[in-house]
Amino acid sequence: MTINETVEVESKFEVDEHTPLPTVDALAPLVADVPVEHQLSATYYDTADLSLTRHKVTLRRRTGGDDEGWHLKLPDRAGRVELQAPLGDGDPRDDVVPAELVTAVAGLVRRRPLEPVARIDNRRQVLTLRDPDGAAVIEFCDDRVSTESFVAGGSTAGWREWETELVDPARPDAHDLLATVAAACADAGAHTSSSSSKLARTIGPLPDLYERGVSPVRDALVQDLQQLLDHDPAARRVTVAGVHQMRVAVRGLRSTISSYADELGAETAGTDIDPAALLAELKELAAVLGKARDIQVVDQRLGALAADYPEDVVTARTRHLLRTELDFEEQRAGERVTAALLSDRYLDVVDRLHELVRVAGTSPAAAGGGASSKGGAPSKGGRRRREAEETLLRGVDRQFSKFTKVRTRTERDLDSLDLTLAQREELTHVVRKRAKALRRNVSAVPTSDDLTVAPLRTACDRLHTVLGEVQDSVTSRQWIRRIARRAEFAGESTFGLGVLFEHERAFSERTLEGFESDAAAVTAAYRELSESRRAARRRRKKKDKKKGGKK
Repeated sequence: MTINETVEVESKFEVDEHTPLPTVDALAPLVADVPVEHQLSATYYDTADLSLTRHKVTLRRRTGGDDEGWHLKLPDRAGRVELQAPLGDGDPRDDVVPAELVTAVAGLVRRRPLEPVARIDNRRQVLTLRDPDGAAVIEFCDDRVSTESFVAGGSTAGWREWETELVDPARPDAHDLLATVAAACADAGAHTSSSSSKLARTIGPLPDLYERGVSPVRDALVQDLQQLLDHDPAARRVTVAGVHQMRVAVRGLRSTISSYADELGAETAGTDIDPAALLAELKELAAVLGKARDIQVVDQRLGALAADYPEDVVTARTRHLLRTELDFEEQRAGERVTAALLSDRYLDVVDRLHELVRVAGTSPAAAGGGASSKGGAPSKGGRRRREAEETLLRGVDRQFSKFTKVRTRTERDLDSLDLTLAQREELTHVVRKRAKALRRNVSAVPTSDDLTVAPLRTACDRLHTVLGEVQDSVTSRQWIRRIARRAEFAGESTFGLGVLFEHERAFSERTLEGFESDAAAVTAAYRELSESRRAARRRRKKKDKKKGGKK
């Protein structure tokens, strides 16, 4: 089956039944064709818990119009990516979702059936807006919509709305012209739509899949799992943003599970969930994503670096060599990502993560249960907030302890040993990983007047960023060496590759010069946070004692 992929950039507007269309003058310099009317009917599919909808994905089977067929719409930085498949030659009432479309969202569906959740009928008038040269720029749709939800008690609704969609989002002035049309719509009395899609408006607000506020550990896991699944479809297509963001989510899950191993160990006792085994699986997944991400970063980094040199230093042949080698390796790494995400092993991991979220925070201690005590003790709500805060701060303490150990060992070795640049980079890379985990835990601590959290976040960000640049330089040099060896074997000149290698080596040398001061800033900021915690405890103790005395 042929799957077509397009990028959809559109704006939606709410209008009442009698709102007139924008005037010819308001749409200038664009000119509208004679309107064409279509009768569209679409059935939308989702899982029982509306996983697709929760992650801003829509899957529909539509009849009528110029593009009838199966449509899968996925979120994308540029707008939305739409995958289309034909209805087929069989029974037109056939409602079997094409396997290719299910595969594209397999991480969200997870072996569960896809069932109809809504039906949307639409009487659409389409006006093609053209530029003065006659080229189609924007498709303006005047929609009169009637809907039926199958998940909200069979409710029905109807409304009118306008959609404006770019014909070619890559056109240089396309977005400016879209803004012009949007202004014309506003002048005609339209308002920007409050819903992201017709389906979202049909189904209405969705309750949280997992109750928030039960425990900070659960909240952290929910956030990480949400990010993992949000970027699962893009990672399957091996987009730069998809692979990167999914890798970040996997790292976040690993950090949360390891930071709160004691709490989760108690929660999962007596269940089939093994947090240690789950960490091992996530580590494997991170490695697969990491290889693809590293090549993507190197490709962009070396491409930009080579462009900064004149062609008599880094020749066109050298640039072509870089492009060819890295494109080939990026394709191979992408195939490994796709295979990993299509595997039953990955789906098992996602299933277990959902199970882990369900049990997290279920123990009385984690939930902060119990009635408030007498004698001026804080209220139940206040105590639960304090207990949640203390849980998060314990996670910070654990990660800072790990950071301090590797920082102390690294600085001792840097001072006492005659190390090569590669050895120094390897040592500081371990510190970077610990700083990253610490930053993750610090970011989960809510900002308050009692705690001085911001300096530690800033210090961790600085150290992570600086050492991240060093690691990108390390990875780039590894690929330059690999490509240079192949070039030598083929009798190619490697002078330009040598220039790029030396540039990266010098960059790393310079960047590492500030390592110790940046690492010291993290420690100083942690001490500042610790002092604010002690001061807050003293104030609370004094306040509680004063309340007790009054009673």
